Amino acid sequence: MHTDHCAPSPKAEPGAYLPSPLSLLLLPARVLFATLDSGAGVIRRTFDGSYETYDTALCRVCHGHHSGACCDIPETTCPVSCHIRWSGCVGDSFHYEVQLTNRTRLEREFTLTPEPFPVIGETVTVSPDQKTLEPDESVTVVVSFTIPESMAGGCYQSRIRLVGAYEEDIKVSLAVATRQCCQCHIEQGESPKKIRAHHWYHHFQCTQDCFPPAGDRS
Repeated sequence: MHTDHCAPSPKAEPGAYLPSPLSLLLLPARVLFATLDSGAGVIRRTFDGSYETYDTALCRVCHGHHSGACCDIPETTCPVSCHIRWSGCVGDSFHYEVQLTNRTRLEREFTLTPEPFPVIGETVTVSPDQKTLEPDESVTVVVSFTIPESMAGGCYQSRIRLVGAYEEDIKVSLAVATRQCCQCHIEQGESPKKIRAHHWYHHFQCTQDCFPPAGDRS
């Protein structure tokens, strides 16, 4: 029985093989086909959900999380600045303290400039309105205001512009009640009395002065 044996083809040395002119001619078409085929694969994997599974697994490997949202871009919010809220009647005075601290590594000058309330033109008082602070040094700034007659019955908004390491606004909100809501009428005649009932078995009532006589504060 005769069996043909084929000798293995010798391994080509690097650079020993050169592409034929036909292969070079077909190269652009092959590259284009490979690009289209890859694009079709992307579309197919997107619609069948396989990309989502792959991305989730990648997140677990890279970040140690178990949620598909772990690859979301992290977001932060800006810090909330001071907001002074006052409410009262004409003639009321307010005082509000703001502690200002220099958290930078340099000596900085801080200035606080209050803006007037619109239309009315009244302005809060800031003391001190300028201060140079060393690193980690603090100062207590007092904001004060007395409601004038011209602001009766309204709501007003203003701000104090703080300039230091950067610019920041301190909001000021003021609600002023009307004159009618800030008035109280008192009439005095005979001293009023209140009647207090005892239990039913006492069969009587007792009276008691609502206010002590003038001069008697015991």
